[in-house]
Amino acid sequence: MTRGNGSMLRSLQRLASEDSIGQLRRQEGTMAILGSEGGGLKLDWVEGIARLLTDETSLEMVEDEARELWQRGIRHIIWAGMGGSVITVRVLDTLGFCAGEHGKHIAIYPLDSTDPAALNAIIQKIAVAKQLTVPQEPDPSFVRQLLADVMVIGVSMGMTSEEPITHLTWFSQLLEFAQLTPAEHILVMTLPGSYLNQFALERQAPSLPLQLDGQAGTGGRMSAPTTRVFLLPAALYLTRLSSTNGQLRQVLSAAWHLYNLEQASNAPAEHPFVQLGAALYEHSQNGACRLLLQMPKQWSALHIWIEQLMEESLGKGDKGVVAFTEQALNEQGSNFSSGDMLHVHMAATASAEADFALTLPYLQTQNSQQRLAALAASFLGWQLSMAVYGYLQGITFAGQPAVENYKARARALRDLADPLQAAKNWPATITAQGLTLLMPAELSAQDTPATAFVTTLRQHKNSALGYLDLTLNGVFPEPLEQLIAHHLYTIGNSLLGVPVKLRHAPADYHSTEQSEMDGPPYLVSLRLLLRDHEQSLLGSYSDAFLRAQALSTWQAMIEQKRSCFLLILPGSMEQVSETLQRFFTEVADLLTTR
Repeated sequence: MTRGNGSMLRSLQRLASEDSIGQLRRQEGTMAILGSEGGGLKLDWVEGIARLLTDETSLEMVEDEARELWQRGIRHIIWAGMGGSVITVRVLDTLGFCAGEHGKHIAIYPLDSTDPAALNAIIQKIAVAKQLTVPQEPDPSFVRQLLADVMVIGVSMGMTSEEPITHLTWFSQLLEFAQLTPAEHILVMTLPGSYLNQFALERQAPSLPLQLDGQAGTGGRMSAPTTRVFLLPAALYLTRLSSTNGQLRQVLSAAWHLYNLEQASNAPAEHPFVQLGAALYEHSQNGACRLLLQMPKQWSALHIWIEQLMEESLGKGDKGVVAFTEQALNEQGSNFSSGDMLHVHMAATASAEADFALTLPYLQTQNSQQRLAALAASFLGWQLSMAVYGYLQGITFAGQPAVENYKARARALRDLADPLQAAKNWPATITAQGLTLLMPAELSAQDTPATAFVTTLRQHKNSALGYLDLTLNGVFPEPLEQLIAHHLYTIGNSLLGVPVKLRHAPADYHSTEQSEMDGPPYLVSLRLLLRDHEQSLLGSYSDAFLRAQALSTWQAMIEQKRSCFLLILPGSMEQVSETLQRFFTEVADLLTTR
């Protein structure tokens, strides 16, 4: 540890003396207050696995659901959701648990974007898997052939998420066009009373509860491993490995044993994830901590899940934990500071290279069932660390109130012919060099987009600049994203000496925007939006919602007095690439001319 172990020991002693983990398990005391939203407890995730293991039939029921989908002929599932409703599936997909394997398994495609290009990419993958070519003007026969074994599962673990509704609406229209029965190709999993639930009731769409007991005491970011967001994809995978019943139960039983919540209750100072929560607290300043996390490559998919868990849960009242991948920071950079930074190395064997070694021997495994168990145990452990940090800092870790601001704005903007027109009279706007930059109001007199951006970065020179965020609204071509990433890391890590985030929106608006709006305020955020987007290959799906989200999130950040810019990029990909190259080069040149 870089700090003295004495202060961390005091935090661990406090956790033990106040029986904080016991409070969490019993859902009482301070933990119950911090784990409640709108007067309702959101702590079902704490003992969720134990309850599932004592129920003799519920896990086998999920396996039956998985087998039934296969027997019905479903071979492709588009999993439409946002935030915690889909990030778990993204992790499973990256780890190889959602691949179709040439028809041996059901292929699962996570969908968390309102860019038509994201839908097009999935349609193309399904077409390739079926050795089909999407024609310029598909007829009902082609769409029927393409979608005959495809299902969309719309998922929302929040009350107000509307993106999956747009995806289901698009897909329903395609089913009608192809004369396919919607009830055989659509499934909804959500909370009672949510926008998605209302949609399902109106369309008489088949639905399943997210929690197997039908309750609603689990927040979206805690969706794994106790809800169908984790259990159904895992069952879809396991039931194709073997016809044996009880595989899901075996995985969860192993995960619960590896997690060892009893140790956390009885000897918190010995539990690695309780130790991690205390270490984050001891490295924090003014309630905020920057977590730089390194883990084995084969487990790196976990980062996006950890990032959402920490930032959406704890990013409140200028406090929180901001999570980054490990980065090489220039200690001579103008804004370098290590004061509230904790370097964590998560691995199967101990490491002396980091401030904190999160040693989890169970990560060293190859068997598929063991890997699923290790993944589930990791989910549980990180949730515990989050709750420990929230307890020590007094942060309500349930709910994400800040994001409702931008959701309401986006809801109004998306009905406009062009949502961006809502900002046409914003005084702090620069249009130059092929770019349009929307800025904080105090920067209205700047000459170029680059000088305005650098002015804000320099304002942080003598104060805290904790990190630099760059958010891509929609799908950017891979070469363009690589160009942007290169400049981002150069400017942030090398010139400023601060960690950076490269986010993808709207997905990350449902995972880390809570922290950017209401968590540690020491960030500068640059959001990019292409003015032109792909047309939908099948059916009708516009980019209006994407534009509305890009503008509404920027407006909400400005209202919160956060340093936020929205850069709108017109033209072809080649023109956009050249324009961004000039912009970032000018930013770097200005920063090196002090």
